[in-house]
Amino acid sequence: MKTAVVALSCLTSIVVSFAAGAAGGSKSATPTSGPHSVGVIRIVEVLQVLSKDKKHGETIAVDRSRARSELETLAKEIEAAENEIRTLKPDSRDYASQFEIVTEKKAHYSARKEFLDRQMVVKQQLWTQKTYTQIVQTTQEVAVEKGLSLVLAKDDLVTTQPEAVPAMITTQKMIYSGGCPDITKDVLARLTAAKP
Repeated sequence: MKTAVVALSCLTSIVVSFAAGAAGGSKSATPTSGPHSVGVIRIVEVLQVLSKDKKHGETIAVDRSRARSELETLAKEIEAAENEIRTLKPDSRDYASQFEIVTEKKAHYSARKEFLDRQMVVKQQLWTQKTYTQIVQTTQEVAVEKGLSLVLAKDDLVTTQPEAVPAMITTQKMIYSGGCPDITKDVLARLTAAKP
């Protein structure tokens, strides 16, 4: 999730920089009246809602259950090997051989746990990337329909990961959107309706 937040924040800063250049550095302090051609979307909120999708949740649950089951099996093998070593004399050849087996099993468990943890992170990152692409495409469609020429990301600095806050502060450039239309619900409704 941390990588997704950083990537999302970088993209936001690029869009905001583009918007500042397109606006020509206007120094008007008050919002102009009439129809707005700039809209906003809360991308983090859309990602959070979509991550609660039943199919996505079931896939994550199955993957976690499978990983947990595999690690439990390996842990039981280690426990059995450790129980066996306790029955052997420490100075015997069998003890040395069993000690090697226990050590190898522990190393395998550790490596496998690290792999499975990393695999879960990568799967989540791939899901986030794919979903973000869908959000961008849907945002473009909604923006064209509403006559918006620019849509900026407007996300609150609310996170359960305190270490992510400095990166979000550094990359978040939108502070005020002065009544620009928020198309978050429109995009979310369309994405939700498109889910099989």
